[in-house]
Amino acid sequence: MNAQSKVENGNLAVWNALAKTDPAHTKQFQRAGGFRGTALKPMWVWQRLTEQFGPFGEGWGCDEPTFQIVPAGDELLVFSTVSGWHGNPESKVWGVGGDKVVSLTKNGPRADDEAFKKAFTDALMNAFKFLGAGADIHMGLFDDNKYVEAVNQEFRESEAQPEREKVPGISKIKERLRKLKTEGDQADDLAAFNALVTAAKDDLTAIKEGNHQWWTGDGGEMEGFKAWIIRRRAELEADDGMVKGLIESLGRCETKIQLQNWLATNGDVVESLDGADSRKFQLAYDLKASAIDAMDEVSA
Repeated sequence: MNAQSKVENGNLAVWNALAKTDPAHTKQFQRAGGFRGTALKPMWVWQRLTEQFGPFGEGWGCDEPTFQIVPAGDELLVFSTVSGWHGNPESKVWGVGGDKVVSLTKNGPRADDEAFKKAFTDALMNAFKFLGAGADIHMGLFDDNKYVEAVNQEFRESEAQPEREKVPGISKIKERLRKLKTEGDQADDLAAFNALVTAAKDDLTAIKEGNHQWWTGDGGEMEGFKAWIIRRRAELEADDGMVKGLIESLGRCETKIQLQNWLATNGDVVESLDGADSRKFQLAYDLKASAIDAMDEVSA
């Protein structure tokens, strides 16, 4: 398996789908003490999660948050803990966030009536960091202007292309299609392969209609499912044709001597057969050998 296939099909599939951040959906901030950073807009993260897993409450979501009020001198802090989930409610990620309910300013105490909401949003954003959401920001890549310029260009070019990747529930679809790919590569004959493809019709239609890269391929090393289906059908048709030809030529043998000569000529090809092809040929050979033995007994 090449490196790109490992990224697309392996443990980093979800991470890499969420890790890159569109600079258009970020903003710069500065905290007390001079710390500067890049903040990711929550609504864009929710959009990315919806693209990857499906609508909130179906493909991803969260449980009810909890809150804790913590006095800090003349200020009052609030912390929120929340569990997010993706795929199904049992696949949880946890996050903690916080904000100031009351902060001390030069003009005296100031209350923030949105502090609880901010703490909850912060907690949920932190939970989905574990899946890779905004990973490039948290890994410090946005400190590199060249990286920001490159990723900005990538997103702008993507906007100009036909819609890709925005297939509802794509994470689950990919999981099922990975299984199809494994079983399809192991299919013994064309009929078995076609049955697998037919069973996956809805998932294949989803990526086809979404113009998804898993259907089209990437124009390079990544083979899309369209090309894969065509290739595997051609391979299996060729295998079926080869076995059919072997069995037909085997059928022309009428004596043990002819059968032995046939094996001497075609032995290497027979040895290369495996799976259903090998079983199909072995059955035909056993029947032919039995028929020749029976004729010899009658002649004797």
